Amino acid sequence: MNLKIITPLETFYLENITKIQAEGTEGYFTILPKHADYVSSIITSIFSFEKNGKKEFFAVDSGILVKYGDNVDFSVRNAIKGQNLIDLKKQMELTFKEMEEDDKKTKTALASLEGNIAKLIQDLGNS
Repeated sequence: MNLKIITPLETFYLENITKIQAEGTEGYFTILPKHADYVSSIITSIFSFEKNGKKEFFAVDSGILVKYGDNVDFSVRNAIKGQNLIDLKKQMELTFKEMEEDDKKTKTALASLEGNIAKLIQDLGNS
């Protein structure tokens, strides 16, 4: 199977994947060659795959998995590759937590900006 992981910043291509284990909103699942076509919402988690008989890991931040033919595509907000599962879990928690905090700050700034614009429009209407 051909695995492609797509984030807003980069695309990872990994070939000759023989097995993928991931976690979606419906729970854990495994995809093997000749598996039926499949679509799943992926939650923030670590998934594993086998390449050339070796197990490798990626941490992903929510997205969609689509299996079609011999291809498996992940489209996720963020992905981190790792060999050591413990270190990858720590890195995932730190990175994704920072991203969540940045998202909250951005949403707060946008809400404030929207409020200021609405006040300016109201003030213009009262002039």
